[in-house]
Amino acid sequence: MKPETFIIVNPTAGDGQAKKRWQVFENDLKNNHIPYHSVTTEYQNHATELVTEAVSSGYNRIGVFGGDGTLNEVLQGMFKENKIISDDLKLIFFPAGSSCDFEKKFKNKKSLVDRIQSEDSIAIDIFKVECRDFSGKRISRYIINNSSIGIISLANEKFNSVTGLTKKIKQMSVDAGAVICGLKAITEFTPFSAEMRMDGEKLSIQNFSNITIFKTANFGGDMSYGVEPVQDDGLLSVVWLDGTSRLGLAALMPSLFTGTVLNKKLAHYKTCREFELRTEDSVILETDGENIGIPPVKYTILQKALQVII
Repeated sequence: MKPETFIIVNPTAGDGQAKKRWQVFENDLKNNHIPYHSVTTEYQNHATELVTEAVSSGYNRIGVFGGDGTLNEVLQGMFKENKIISDDLKLIFFPAGSSCDFEKKFKNKKSLVDRIQSEDSIAIDIFKVECRDFSGKRISRYIINNSSIGIISLANEKFNSVTGLTKKIKQMSVDAGAVICGLKAITEFTPFSAEMRMDGEKLSIQNFSNITIFKTANFGGDMSYGVEPVQDDGLLSVVWLDGTSRLGLAALMPSLFTGTVLNKKLAHYKTCREFELRTEDSVILETDGENIGIPPVKYTILQKALQVII
């Protein structure tokens, strides 16, 4: 195995701000005489391909310099048929995106320079979703942070495609950008009916505004449900919001930033190892900030499946 870290750099992360951040970090690496090999992503899902090439070339330390989206792309290359492609493979995250929610769930984090020199890793859970893509083809995707169906996935679509003034606002404040996109999504959203199953137990069909399955507390910047998932307990956290009016959704937004939404009557929380959802309504499935497909969906947990240095 090669001793240096293979770093996948996404210069477009953080709406392009990662390019300058990489120049600063690369200077730190050179000044500290730290060996590394870096490759820049050039197109969507390129990071997934690069992981396969890196492991084939003898690397077992994969660094990700980017955001949560880049991290998710790398994850797809690290796993196959629910198993990591190499038992001694370790992931090192160097946050350079807009919100970097993955970074926020760890306390006592090392500096970026210390991470690349460290051998200390921890095992964390990831999870997998099986669904259909927008053409109807069955697909599966590994997830490291969270996945939503409903108003959040619609807001995410707008968040990822901002332009003009909203884009500038997002660069200055992720939270402000999230609020603007959330309000835009609310003006177009209507609740949907669905049937849920948790660990095989059927919940009656009801109307929903949103359902989120997660292992990372934060999403979209500083929003959260006020739940801190244990990273290696083999459980999925699930929060669902009952169907409500557009005014009701707008009124919920402040509680997402204060982490108090579960105090509301229309918000519910449970944990499980397996989650399924079926619906006849038109809704979008989002995973780690990317809209990937539509229900029916099935989520399963992969306990302690990934070694990370953070």
